[in-house]
Amino acid sequence: MRKFTLFALILALILPLALPFAPVAAQENIVEARLEAYNASLPPAYGNVSVDDLSVEMIEKPDLLILDVRQPEEYAEGHLPGAINIPLRDLAKNLDALPDLNAEIVVYCGSGFRSSIAMTALQILGYTKVRNMKGGYGAWTAEEYTTTTEAFEAARGTVPEIEAELLAAVDAALSGIPQGWGAIKAEDLNIKLIETPPDLLIDVRKVEEVTEQGYIAGAVNWPLEQFMSFAGELPEDRSADIVVYCAAGHRGNMAATMLRILGYTNVINLAGGFGAWSTAGLPVESAAPAAATFDLAGLLDAYISGLPANFNAIRAADLNALLAENPDILLVDVRTADEFEEGHLAGAINVPLIELTDHLDLLPDLNRDMVVYCGSGHRSAIAMTLLNLLGYQNAKSLLGGVKAWTAAELPITTEVVEAQAGTAPQFDPDLLAAVDAYVKAIPAGFYAISADDLNVTLIENPPYLIDVRTSEEVAKGVIEGAAHIELRSFVSQMDQWPADKSQPIVVYCGSGHRSAIAMVAMQLLGYTDVRSLAGGIGAWTAKEYPLVMPVAN
Repeated sequence: MRKFTLFALILALILPLALPFAPVAAQENIVEARLEAYNASLPPAYGNVSVDDLSVEMIEKPDLLILDVRQPEEYAEGHLPGAINIPLRDLAKNLDALPDLNAEIVVYCGSGFRSSIAMTALQILGYTKVRNMKGGYGAWTAEEYTTTTEAFEAARGTVPEIEAELLAAVDAALSGIPQGWGAIKAEDLNIKLIETPPDLLIDVRKVEEVTEQGYIAGAVNWPLEQFMSFAGELPEDRSADIVVYCAAGHRGNMAATMLRILGYTNVINLAGGFGAWSTAGLPVESAAPAAATFDLAGLLDAYISGLPANFNAIRAADLNALLAENPDILLVDVRTADEFEEGHLAGAINVPLIELTDHLDLLPDLNRDMVVYCGSGHRSAIAMTLLNLLGYQNAKSLLGGVKAWTAAELPITTEVVEAQAGTAPQFDPDLLAAVDAYVKAIPAGFYAISADDLNVTLIENPPYLIDVRTSEEVAKGVIEGAAHIELRSFVSQMDQWPADKSQPIVVYCGSGHRSAIAMVAMQLLGYTDVRSLAGGIGAWTAKEYPLVMPVAN
């Protein structure tokens, strides 16, 4: 079992995070597939809404459904105006009392603990606009907002179409919540850790929280954003004793709910989270880094499947507008020094791609908003991918590079800004070594292949072609002979890659950005002859090379 190490740095990539559900590989297990899709697209602010914001929304949105998941006797003593009551354990049996899956719903309980469980369960079932009122009824009354004892009946309708297996798993998870709602106080957890230690203690906070604040001895760090990527490390025994915690309890409940839906029946969450633990003066371990062995395929799968809709690419016009709003964005030019001297974006620093790992002291802040660029977007897509894997979660790539920037008639300069070196972040040493070895081995040409060269190669010595675009894009035409593996599920479908890791492979997409990401993944996993089509399908069709309709599976 992995204890706290900087291994987790490579998994805390967050995702801008109001994402649509990311596609997942086809799986036999509907429940696991749905949980993986949900985990890849967690809601902004983890689905929380403040009482102040809700008080305004209740005026502005008359169709907003307020759902009280407390017990009937609690509801009868007072509740939010218009709120309907469905006790938490009965929620999955009363979905006919809720509007359709796209209706706006806010859930609350007494403190926010039970309602965070309810919110998570509903989101997993497919309710797309359900949120949790942070702090619960206690926070609402503390602000002296209006309450009532008038009961409001739900308008009953029909239960939405939800996979029976998923609905049954959610119902079992909710109806099986023990007394105390699956919470454990900090003092009680301290005693438990001494007398009857759990089989697994999981900290779901982000890595930076752990490294800055410390952790509870014996915990493993599975950041919530990548929680399901650790499913293979869960105990086989579904009755195993598992304790989860986060900073305040909300994220812990989201993780605990996922575990219960997976069938784990003995899961508890630390009430008040690590904040309650440290406030109680209980012992905290420092988060000193240590070497770790990591699952590279798992890391790549979690990273690629969790990328936002733009795959961390940004267009020239959007970058120009963003720079006007936020001049502190760090611009990193990964071209050679000679190219940089001929002209670059104002304020950019120069870190050539093949020297990237030698100058991470110039990129000391893992959370800094950063845009990487090159001449065409190919090298910067490689650099972005490697930086994201190392933990630079806000690094993006300029689509089309300097070529696109100047084509948009945006200015460049020859004025050089002195780069300010700091202290390079600490990385998992095994990961850093793998990335460093990769960077140092990049050849001239940076693994790109032009449309003209690919056309010749397809005639003389055909490579294995992989199209990583979406199904909708592929339906409009593909390069003849190409296999289709959509980027988001690219690593999870490794069984569709060639068995021979030395076989020539060419990956392509629409522009070259996504295919560069896929190319890096294959190369890091040992494929020795992989290239990306420079400019993608756009460059191919610009040369008037043919596309064919895909062969139906």
